[in-house]
Amino acid sequence: MISTKKAGLPGLFLWCFALAGCMEPSTSDFQKELAAQPSATAVLQAHCDRLRPGTTMQAIVLPVEREDTISPDIRSILAVAPDEPIGVRHVRLQCGTLLLSEAWNWYVPSRLTPEMVHILTTTHIPFGRAVAALHFRREALQTSSTNLPSGTILRNRALLRRASDDAPISLVEENYQEAVLK
Repeated sequence: MISTKKAGLPGLFLWCFALAGCMEPSTSDFQKELAAQPSATAVLQAHCDRLRPGTTMQAIVLPVEREDTISPDIRSILAVAPDEPIGVRHVRLQCGTLLLSEAWNWYVPSRLTPEMVHILTTTHIPFGRAVAALHFRREALQTSSTNLPSGTILRNRALLRRASDDAPISLVEENYQEAVLK
């Protein structure tokens, strides 16, 4: 046992940092959690379980006012023809009233089951949970933790690919909020 009388204040700080759980999680710790899982939904639900046990995370669907959010760049990344329909979902992923992430999701309905498309267009179920049966993998495209809006600690852009044939099913842009570090 360390004696604070002998070690003094510097020793106490070193002792605290040596203990697991003493330090607050960092943005890089959270990024590592995301990189270890194909589904950001699963990572956020684990945070929700810890922050508010028994609460199921929901995707609060926000209105998409412009169809011009589907740029030629997005079509190219998703490997779809210019006339291929693309679904757009703008959501706030919340644990109760606690905002964890705000995300844009561009997805290819023809690469999902009709039931999945129905869930995405009519419910508040997060994308990762709705399409989990596809056993998708996540390909990180871009990450930023600087020059972000107030309250946002990390922005990720990723491509989700279907396990059966590696076809792109979704492009996501996720803006993670400070609550994920609690």
